[in-house]
Amino acid sequence: MPLKSTKNKKRKRWLILPAIVLALLIAGYFNRIRLERVVIAVTISRMHTFMPPAQLATESGWSRFWDKAGFYWDVSELRVARERRLAQFNPVLKPLVKQIVKRQAAGDGMAYSMHIYREIRWRLNFTDDTTTTRARINDLRSSLSQPAEQQMANAQQPADGSWARGINQWYLKLYYSVDQLKDSTQLRYHPAFLDRINSPVKLKARLDSDLYDNFTHTGTFNREELDETFSALARLLFATKPPVFAFHPQLKNALQDYVNRWQNPATGCWGQWMVDSKGRIWKMDDMAMTFHVISDLHGQVNHKDNIAKRILQLDSVEFPTGIRFDGHYENHLNWDVVKIFKYTWPALDTATRKQAAAEISKLLNWCLTQSCQPDGSFKISDLDDTMGDAYYYGVSFLADAGYFNPKDRFWTNRDFPGGPALRAKIEAKIKAVGLNNSGMKDAWDVLEGVK
Repeated sequence: MPLKSTKNKKRKRWLILPAIVLALLIAGYFNRIRLERVVIAVTISRMHTFMPPAQLATESGWSRFWDKAGFYWDVSELRVARERRLAQFNPVLKPLVKQIVKRQAAGDGMAYSMHIYREIRWRLNFTDDTTTTRARINDLRSSLSQPAEQQMANAQQPADGSWARGINQWYLKLYYSVDQLKDSTQLRYHPAFLDRINSPVKLKARLDSDLYDNFTHTGTFNREELDETFSALARLLFATKPPVFAFHPQLKNALQDYVNRWQNPATGCWGQWMVDSKGRIWKMDDMAMTFHVISDLHGQVNHKDNIAKRILQLDSVEFPTGIRFDGHYENHLNWDVVKIFKYTWPALDTATRKQAAAEISKLLNWCLTQSCQPDGSFKISDLDDTMGDAYYYGVSFLADAGYFNPKDRFWTNRDFPGGPALRAKIEAKIKAVGLNNSGMKDAWDVLEGVK
C-alpha cells in the first residue's frame, strides 16, 4: 500500500473523533433546555416531596413509570420558565431595587414602592404574565419619584377598604391589611375586599382555587397565593386580639376544618396539590407552608412528631419544599425551621430532639458567620432582598433560637455570651436607619420583645 494512502486514512480516522465531539456539542447546545429540564425533573423526583395519586388496579408498572416521568417533566417547566423571566427582567429590576434599599438606608419611607415590588416579585416567580410584569416594573420606576404616594401607601383605600396602595393582586391586599384589621383606629371604610371569603362556602372556594393547581394549563404556580391567603386569614381568625371586622361566625371553624383535611397525616406537612395533565392530584410537602400553618395556629395542629421528622429530612432540599435556597441557608427559612421545632418540641422523642438541636446549631452558625455582619447589620440576599426583610428575618431567627434570651433556648442549655452585645449593635443600626420601613420596625419590635 502506498505510503501516501496510509497517511490519508490515519488522518481521516483522527478527524472522526473531533467531528463526533463537535456534533455532540452542537446537539447539546440546541437541546440544552431539554437537558436542563431532564436534570430538574430527576432532581425533583429524588426529593420524594410529592405524594403521587393512588395506583389504579388496571395500571401497569410501566404506565405508572411514564406517568411519573411526565409529571416531573411538566413540573420542571415551572422552574425553567421562572429562570427565563428572571434573566429577562432582573437587569432592569435590580437597579430599581438598589435605589429603594439606598433610600431606605437613608431613612426614607418607601412603602408604595415596596408594595409594587412585592407584586412584581410574585409575578416573576410564579406567573407567565410577562406583559403585566413589564407594566408593573414601569410602575415601580415611576414610584421612585412619587413622594406623595409613598406617604399614603399605608392608608386605608376608600375603593375597597384595603391598606395596600399600589397593589392590584387580591391576596397581597389581604396580606398587607392584617395588622390594620386589628386596630379600630385604622378602620375608616368598610373592607369590601374581604367579602369574597366571608362565609364558609366562599372561604373554601377561595382556598380550593389556589390549592388545586392546574399548572399544565395555566402556566402559573399558585403556591404563594395559597400560602399567604391562608396565613393572613389564620392570623386574623386565630389572633389573641380579635379583628375589628365582623367575620362570619363560622369562619374560624371552617378554616380549622380545612387545615385538618389539607394535612398529609403521613408526614404532618401541608403544601400545594398539583393537578397533572390527566387531572390527578399530586400532594406536595412544603416546609415554608407548613411553618405558616403551625405558627399561625400557635401549634394547635396534629401529627407534630411527624412534622419535625419530615423537616429534618428536607435539610438539603431546595425552597419551598425544603430548607435550602440555591444550595445555602437563608435567615428567612432558618426562622421557619426553628419555629417548627419550637412548636413540635414537646411531642418529640429524644433521638428526634437531638437531630433537631444539631440542625438549629448549624443554622445558627450560618447566621452568625455568613449573614450577620460585625456592625450589627444583615446581608441582603436573593431571598431577603430588601433591608427590611434582611433585618426582620435575621432578628426573628436569632430571637426564636434563643440567642438573645436564655428563656427562649428550648433546644439547648448552651450559653451565648455574644448575644447581648450583638443585640445592642443591631438596635444601634436600626436606630440609625429609623423606623419608616415596616421591616425595620418589625425587627425593632422583635428585639424589644426579647429583653
